[in-house]
Parts: sequence; structure tokens; C-alpha cells
Amino acid sequence: MVDRLEFQYKTGNAVVDTLLNTKYHEIMRTLPDLQFHADKLLFPEKLMIQSYDIGIILGNALDNALEACKHLKAEEPEAETFIRLSSYAKGKMFFLEIENSFDGKVLRKQDAEFPVTTKADKKVHGIGLINIKHTAEKYHGAVDWSIGHNVFTLSVMLQNEKGI
Repeated sequence: MVDRLEFQYKTGNAVVDTLLNTKYHEIMRTLPDLQFHADKLLFPEKLMIQSYDIGIILGNALDNALEACKHLKAEEPEAETFIRLSSYAKGKMFFLEIENSFDGKVLRKQDAEFPVTTKADKKVHGIGLINIKHTAEKYHGAVDWSIGHNVFTLSVMLQNEKGI
């Protein structure tokens, strides 16, 4: 299947490249006018974080972002939809940021760390952000999210050190 994909995105990380390009083709099939930007998704030369773990973070984040964009488009067909991925290193820390358009509505339970899934089957859905958090904690990192002007921003911080 990977051989048939046109590789639109090349970050230098094989797992991330496969994931991004697979998601890109899914987006083109399901939401062709979505603006998908990953040109600021860059990795340090000496990345100590396992590609598998980067894949967990980006895979879950992209699934959530795409779902939010589909929901927005269903409510407002003329709405602009986008997903923007970026990353940077600062000292021994590595940061991933995922921004996406959404309808501006967030469901939260009192004292809940993350928004609640809008899907009906809550036993199967609603674990993506928790998976991202567990992966960040594996690298002594953290997850933060914010909303503003119908933009959801997920920030993930990881330590990029040997021996973690």
C-alpha cells in the first residue's frame, strides 16, 4: 500500500512520512478542501524519541483534528477547515504542535483534563488524548491544549534525551 502512495510530505522520519501521507490521502478522499500544512514539522538530527511514539502522538492528534474538521464542515459547509503541524527543539526539549479548525464547542466533564468525545460509543472513543499524554509522560513530558477563535491547539512537550 505504501508503494502506491504519492509522498507529498517528507520529514526524514519514515514513520512520520508514512503517517502524514496516509492521512493526506484520507483527507483528499473525505474533505478535499481541507488545508493540510506540515511544512513546519521538523525533527532534530539526533532525535532520541522513538518513531513509534511520535506516530502515536501524531496519529491520535490527526484523527482528532480530522474528526473536528469533518464535524465543522457538516455544520457549516462553507467553513474553512485546516490542520497545521509544527515542531521545534529548545535545549533538550522537543515540542509538537497540532492546530485545527473546529466548531468552537468543547464538551467537558467537571474536573476532566481533556474534552469529552462527541462520538456515541464512549468506550471505544475518547482515548486519543489520554494515549498522547501517556506517551508524553514516557519522555518526562506533558500535554497542553487551548482553544481560541474556533482553533483547537494541542501542544506536546517531550524530553529528547538518551536513557529515557
